[in-house]
Amino acid sequence: MPDTMPDITPLDGGAPTPPQTIADLQSYMDLAPSNVRKHGTMLMAIADYSTKAPEKFFGEDGLPLRLPEGYKQMGYITTKGIVEKRAVKTDDTTMMQDLEPVRSDLSSSTRDLDVTFGEANAWTESLRAGLPVSAWPADKNSKTWSIDEKSMSEMPKYRIYLIAQDGVGADAVYRVEFAYKASISGFGDRTMDRADSEDLGFTFACLTDEKTGGKQYTKKSSTKTTA
Repeated sequence: MPDTMPDITPLDGGAPTPPQTIADLQSYMDLAPSNVRKHGTMLMAIADYSTKAPEKFFGEDGLPLRLPEGYKQMGYITTKGIVEKRAVKTDDTTMMQDLEPVRSDLSSSTRDLDVTFGEANAWTESLRAGLPVSAWPADKNSKTWSIDEKSMSEMPKYRIYLIAQDGVGADAVYRVEFAYKASISGFGDRTMDRADSEDLGFTFACLTDEKTGGKQYTKKSSTKTTA
């Protein structure tokens, strides 16, 4: 590539027009502070994979729809928030005559969600035990519950529903994210002591959902529409 841009010659044969320069970089930059997101208010809800996936996430007024039946709010999330991790793996093909690969093929693509719940409630404890939502106690906030953990050959599949809000009132921006098929692939350590809350951490692997035509993960953003 040449070090300088070539002059642009008009089609009518006139004098070339030199490329424009930047007189002031600060005024030239396309920056939007309104696009800097902080999701200070959020909820995570979980349903069994057999539960119907929503087709709409926002109403006509631009506000998030209430959770469909079967989706359980899990309660407090620690200040670590929800962390999405993406990873891809490629397989390189090399040849004797080249030091660099002559081709690279995508072999895997993964998406994980990390979350730590600050409530050791009946539902988070049931989730940690690997129980399907249908087997959870009826009341999340009940202080009386009993869970018998047994060996298992496979973790249940779930649907995960996230709703977040950045800002308040007319300035609020809403985000909905939905994992169509997910399975627990890891746990955080559970600590019981005097100083710390009993937090329950999970890693969810997001999978492709054959029931919805191959969907895996949906993200949508919206604001309240004016009347």
